[in-house]
Amino acid sequence: MASSSAEGLARLFLARLPTDEQPAAVDQVITDLHDRTKAGSVDIPSAFLSAELLKKCPEANAKNASTARLVSILLEIISSSAPDAIPSDVVQLCVRHRSLANGVFTEVAALLAETAAQLRDADALAVPTSAIAWKKTVDQPHVKLTSDEHVDRVALNITFLKLFFWSESSCTISINLLEALLVLLGARSEKLAHASRDCLSAAFHCLQTGKATLDMTHRDGSDVFEISNIPLGELIWNRLQELLSAPVALGYWPSAFNIWFRWFALGGDMGPSRSILRQHQYWSFLQLGLYEGFSEQRKFCLHILRASIRLATNEAEDLHPYLAGATQPGFESDFARYCTLFETIILGRYINQVEECMPDLQNLAWKSNVHHTWIITLLRASLRPGVQDGIRKLIGNRILQGLIPMSDSATDAYRGFLSSFLPWVTQGYLLTGTLRRNKQHVRCEHGESLSSFLSQLLQNCPQDDSRQTFARDILSFIHEKGQCFFQHALPYCLQGILDGFKRVDGPRTRLTVDDICLLIQVSTRSGLPEVARDFSTTAASVLIEETASDHPELLDKMPGYNILKQRWIDVRNEEDLRQRSAPDIGGLSLSAPSLKSFAQELRDTKYRCLQGNGLLDACHFIHRLLAHENDIDPQDLHSSLEAIWDETETQEYPRPALMLLPGIFYHPKCLRAVSEDTQVLLSRALSDFQTFTEGRIYAFPPLIKALRRAYFEVPEMINFLPLVDFIVRFADHPPTAKLEFLMEAAVAEKLAVIVPHRTYASYYGPGESEGYAAMFDLLNRIPASDHVFAKRIFDQVFQPWVTQKMPVPMVSKWKATTQVQTMLLLSQTCLIAASKDEVADYLRKFTRVLSIEPLPRYRFLWEWIIVRIYVREPEQQKALLEVLGSDDHTNPKHLASVMKMAVMVARLPDTHEDFSQKLMTQLIPLSASPKIVIRHEAQWSFPPLWDHAEASGWTNITSNPAFSALNTHIRSLDKYSEPPPQRALEWLDPIKDNHLALLFGGRYLDFDPAEARLVSTEDFKAVWAQDGPDAKYPPPQMPLGQDRAETKASSSIGDGKDEFTVVPSEDAAVIPLQTKGMAWQEALLASPAASSARPSIPLILVGSLIDNAYNLGGLSRAAEIFGCESLYMRTLDTLKHKDFTSVAVSSHSHLPIRALPPVDLPEFLRVMKVAGYKVVGVEQTDRSLVLGAPGSDLPEKCVLVMGSEREGIPGTVLAECDICVEVKQVGVTRSLNVQTAAAIVLYEYQRQHHGK
Repeated sequence: MASSSAEGLARLFLARLPTDEQPAAVDQVITDLHDRTKAGSVDIPSAFLSAELLKKCPEANAKNASTARLVSILLEIISSSAPDAIPSDVVQLCVRHRSLANGVFTEVAALLAETAAQLRDADALAVPTSAIAWKKTVDQPHVKLTSDEHVDRVALNITFLKLFFWSESSCTISINLLEALLVLLGARSEKLAHASRDCLSAAFHCLQTGKATLDMTHRDGSDVFEISNIPLGELIWNRLQELLSAPVALGYWPSAFNIWFRWFALGGDMGPSRSILRQHQYWSFLQLGLYEGFSEQRKFCLHILRASIRLATNEAEDLHPYLAGATQPGFESDFARYCTLFETIILGRYINQVEECMPDLQNLAWKSNVHHTWIITLLRASLRPGVQDGIRKLIGNRILQGLIPMSDSATDAYRGFLSSFLPWVTQGYLLTGTLRRNKQHVRCEHGESLSSFLSQLLQNCPQDDSRQTFARDILSFIHEKGQCFFQHALPYCLQGILDGFKRVDGPRTRLTVDDICLLIQVSTRSGLPEVARDFSTTAASVLIEETASDHPELLDKMPGYNILKQRWIDVRNEEDLRQRSAPDIGGLSLSAPSLKSFAQELRDTKYRCLQGNGLLDACHFIHRLLAHENDIDPQDLHSSLEAIWDETETQEYPRPALMLLPGIFYHPKCLRAVSEDTQVLLSRALSDFQTFTEGRIYAFPPLIKALRRAYFEVPEMINFLPLVDFIVRFADHPPTAKLEFLMEAAVAEKLAVIVPHRTYASYYGPGESEGYAAMFDLLNRIPASDHVFAKRIFDQVFQPWVTQKMPVPMVSKWKATTQVQTMLLLSQTCLIAASKDEVADYLRKFTRVLSIEPLPRYRFLWEWIIVRIYVREPEQQKALLEVLGSDDHTNPKHLASVMKMAVMVARLPDTHEDFSQKLMTQLIPLSASPKIVIRHEAQWSFPPLWDHAEASGWTNITSNPAFSALNTHIRSLDKYSEPPPQRALEWLDPIKDNHLALLFGGRYLDFDPAEARLVSTEDFKAVWAQDGPDAKYPPPQMPLGQDRAETKASSSIGDGKDEFTVVPSEDAAVIPLQTKGMAWQEALLASPAASSARPSIPLILVGSLIDNAYNLGGLSRAAEIFGCESLYMRTLDTLKHKDFTSVAVSSHSHLPIRALPPVDLPEFLRVMKVAGYKVVGVEQTDRSLVLGAPGSDLPEKCVLVMGSEREGIPGTVLAECDICVEVKQVGVTRSLNVQTAAAIVLYEYQRQHHGK
């Protein structure tokens, strides 16, 4: 019932009664209503009438009994309301009748005070308080905290207070009420804690605006709280400290910062005082809030920081060391810039914007008045796991490059920074992703940067205790991470400590004795790869020996030191590590003079002599025996090899044995003496060996070298060994070093600096490049007499290229450069014995493959293969001119390749002038082709032909004015003098350039996507140097040549190939017909009266924070389609913007749109909440509900607030939001476009409330 109607009824009611009967009648009405309300019958209109009667007949309120009963009625109505659905009429009734409001306030304050006391006594406060002074006992509480029913009742009463405060009606707020709410902020009940937070926010707003006055007399609830003389501001701050000192997991931080944000707006004794701003906890909690938490909390903290800085700059002195320089000019502007950078980097998190902020951040860190702790807070927040990897990597790398100045002491701020930086900087993918290789040298750039950073951090501290503290923090972090710590990061961390302890002008810094045990635990941890373990042993031993040099007897008492000591002895031992094996278990007598005696000893010991060290001893014995013994019994050989292989499998293929076995199994003497059973064994072992090479790259060089020697000395081995399949598998999937082996190689180079004989080769033998050299040398030396063997390999490798389907993707997973390199090496041998028809058939197939191949690297190699045929078969050369002379230009890439090959042929020594003249004649029209690829290739082909004609003295060409003019024109072009990168490759001479150096080191390997060079000329020379002086191997088909100086020295490891796949299409049986929304047709069919009333939902969409007209047009369109009640934007001028109308189409003509400037938004939201709406913010916060999840229902009467494109929803608006929602994300992109997010939320609202 409206107040005016109730007033009229009261006037009529009283007018019908004599004056002397009015008080009794009014009292009876209120008494009846009280009884009915107690019986469960809620009648709000009667409550309005009763209040008006009491107001017009105050005589009825004898001893305030009627007012008390009416207050009781209102409290019952409030307590019986549904959660979050207190009738707004009740609030308006109290606003109109101050006496009722005072009565309700008194009762609620008493209820809250008693509830707070009982929560304290029942240990139901998750965050107890000592900031509030309690009385020792609570006298006869009239409520008991026995069930959730009471919690709901208290929460409803608190919510009523909140709504009353938001109505901005004048009122008096007692200190007891605020104390009770402050206590309830720490309740274990989330419902009570959140309700108290929202009520305090509303109360602070009323106090700030002057609508409410503070009563400090402790009249309400004086039997619970002691009278305190502490100013309210101090009281609030003390409670905030308690909440912020609670563990983060309890979830009270967001509420604390919310209250802090509201509290800061209060002035005088109620707000922050100068003494509070002097406290260290004030600033440390503020930095903690910026470092941890979701965007909502951080926005509150930034607002608090800005306001705090303004207060600090008004003082005549610095209030705190974190504000050093506050009295200097530019201090406030520096912090304003800091807050902007924080918002962009931490809240915005768009990587392009973050990258643009780096110069400003560096200037702020080095040249501003902003204390370094604030910069560290920002950096720590940017390195948290929840931030995108791209941003963490960008900022982390800038830190490694000197983004911030190094500290000269181990302050808490820098130690905290190190605790946040180390988890990021030691991640495995950062180290493995920055491996760089230069032939046999491997370097981990990120690891070196890590070592350098830690070294500089320590060396920048002049005092030993600071260095020791930092070193202790690093070692403690590694120890605490345990097996989760990336193993190969340990050597780089220890290298950083080792280098950081150096002094230019004095003795090295030493560890403290207490840290030696920690270092021993770190360096002797289990699971370390061998080289990383040995480097860790070395670095730790150096540090420990220096620390304990004065008291070496201390080391023997330390747990684990004996293990470290023995490892350090082993590292310094110059024994070849490849000879190491498992502990001795069996025991093989090396006095056996022959293979027969060896086989007999195996049988006599039942093969136990091969266990442990016996396996490696047996391998060495057989290896030496094969070098000297010629009379080998096949049966003894088989039994010996089978026993060794079985034991190798039992011991899980230990590295030393695995590197020796290929030289034994495929020794020429073994191959000559094999039985059928041994052939089966060796064949099976070859497949297993190849599998091992793909996972253990160190097994690759010895295996290929053994096979190469075996083939050259016992070529008939191909009859029983699957060498063809082996080579084809190699060409299709060449084994490459896994990242862990490359990391080992990088660490081995660092270890060799300290212990020179500990190189990668001492652990794993020669690099895999020697294995590639041995394999390609084998293919290059297959003699013409064995062309059938070569052809079998060639045809199997070539088959997939012939049968590939169109369209051919740029990069195919099954293709490899080694395939085409293998075919190029074999092509000469294969074609030697081929007939003319076979050569023509091959040429036709090669040309077709070239015509459809899109990748430039493969095209270069196919052109090489084809042009070698033209060199061998000159009569086929005319086909090139025929292709160029045709009118078919549908395949420009192929025509460009034909021009390249024709130029190569024309420049051969035995090519006639007539061929070149015809070619140049055809190039003239091709130089003007409408196809860019054809035109450019023809122009580039002309100058080399002209140069060749001049060198050959072909006057028919050089005297031709057309040729001369075109040549002069092309050479005058800028692109000819400064060719683009794709033209930097020199012309291939099919005779002079037909060598291994170009094949395996040419610049064609740099074509995108670039590919690492597998082998160099030095590797071929190293393989040849290992051949015996009596070795008579077949001559190579392709000479070695020399490496070109322009080849790149290093390449990145791990550059994967992009895979393009065709998505298969499915034939649809039924094709759906496209339709659009039909609401406009319903509007046309409706009656005029009905059409004038637009159907809408009780949802108001607020876009006042958005300034992009394009996005606002999208909001208008979505709001109209989903039937929003209205749309608010910052100015109606946007409606005229072309970007708005282009997206909104005509939606703004059918939707109420009103102006609402951002500055007025908080007040607007408070008014709407009093009117019964719930404010919903679309923002990612720590309390956001995920749409679609259980409990994420949107309120029916809803004000939906959309955040700005960059900062989202500011803290001043977030504080007014009843709930926040977000859209569930699966991908890695940070957020949706604002109009897309709005459409999703509006659809979800429709689904929840109108879907049925």
